[in-house]
Amino acid sequence: MPKTNFDLNFDGFLDLAADLDNLGNGYLKKAVDNAFTASKDYVNGAVDAAMESSFYNFKRGQGYSRGKAGTSLAVVRAMPVEWNGSVASAYIGVRLRDALEVTFLIYGTPHLAADVNLRNAIKVKGKYKKEVSKIQLEEFTKVIKEALNNG
Repeated sequence: MPKTNFDLNFDGFLDLAADLDNLGNGYLKKAVDNAFTASKDYVNGAVDAAMESSFYNFKRGQGYSRGKAGTSLAVVRAMPVEWNGSVASAYIGVRLRDALEVTFLIYGTPHLAADVNLRNAIKVKGKYKKEVSKIQLEEFTKVIKEALNNG
């Protein structure tokens, strides 16, 4: 399965979540769904860009690649945000069982250095984590404004 490497964690999250929950009408679920969808889209785009700029050529039929990583990313990108009770999950990256070359690039091998940019994109670290926090805060703010305008 692909990874779910981000969560809702930005400054003031608990306060915003409490405010949205008090407004009712499912605004909290909508905010979480929008935040996860926007975050997932950003991270998958970053993974795609990291794969394109990688020294390993991920295009089908070039080098050693058979295009499985790109195909796997497209499948994961199409997955919706899943809800299991009150817990939401959004999948990012690639299915590692379908694209083992990504695993080798993320962690490196004795003869190949790790691709740090690809690893940070898939694991949502560094600049990607900061951007995801901004995106989530923006999505929560949009839903709060919508709730206040409707209510």
